[in-house]
Amino acid sequence: MVIDCNRSAEFDDDTKLELINEALSMVDEPTRNLYKFNLYDRKKLFEKAGYDIGLTDPIDYINNLGYKNIFRFIQTHPHLDHFKGMNDLFESFSVWNIWCIKNNFTMDLTKLNDSEKVDWALLKKFRDTNERKIENTTIVRPYAGHSRDFWREDNITVLSPTPELVKLAQEKENRNIMSYVLLVEHGGHKLIFGGDAEKETWEYILDNYEEKIKNVTVIDASHHGRDSGYYQPAVKVMNPEYVVVSVGKKPSTDATNKYKQYARNVWSTRWKGNITFTINSDGSGSYDTQYDR
Repeated sequence: MVIDCNRSAEFDDDTKLELINEALSMVDEPTRNLYKFNLYDRKKLFEKAGYDIGLTDPIDYINNLGYKNIFRFIQTHPHLDHFKGMNDLFESFSVWNIWCIKNNFTMDLTKLNDSEKVDWALLKKFRDTNERKIENTTIVRPYAGHSRDFWREDNITVLSPTPELVKLAQEKENRNIMSYVLLVEHGGHKLIFGGDAEKETWEYILDNYEEKIKNVTVIDASHHGRDSGYYQPAVKVMNPEYVVVSVGKKPSTDATNKYKQYARNVWSTRWKGNITFTINSDGSGSYDTQYDR
């Protein structure tokens, strides 16, 4: 199972600005002045601040694991940083199923490069069709509550979205509200993949699945760990042992310190690199991080 794809050698503009502001807060004043007057480039600034971890190409990562097929690809919601490189993914692997909810969001093609336009066209093809299958990929559109209605082997509960949340997302022009949120249970452990869910999404989940989301082992923090994806009442109920964020830590936009009120371990892929959790059917398990920071 692959959830979203962002095959980008560069950070998106928001992330880039967040990183620059963070790095500037971590270096001395002479360095800040040099950067201010374009006498110090961004790469050197990041290195001086201690942030020198490169981005991982998801296709290379899956190839290195030895996989040739992807059983399911879940497209959580139509933001570019969640489907960039999707066409390459489908060309590199045999993708057997795709989860993709119908919606009416559009993209400004003038702001997309050629490869991004191809990714958007592929996503639209799966999103808008009424066919059950395109080539060798089966199209599945599960909503909240559709646990095991489309599969039997995996213990996955779809917590979001609902048709109502998709409609609300479109009315508010906020794609994050319709994001998939998934609960995966295995070996007595619970893992929650939060997509980019925001307050309205978490309110629905807490109202309808409070018992299901109690005492979670791992949370993949919503909206990359940003404050906009943090909903305190839900996090308190989930009471996670580990939270993985991919933004932190910048005080103005990041919820790392808030997650730390409820989780013993809050880790950022920006500092730890790739983070792997292994959970066995008997409940035992382990974790591994690319960098020990």
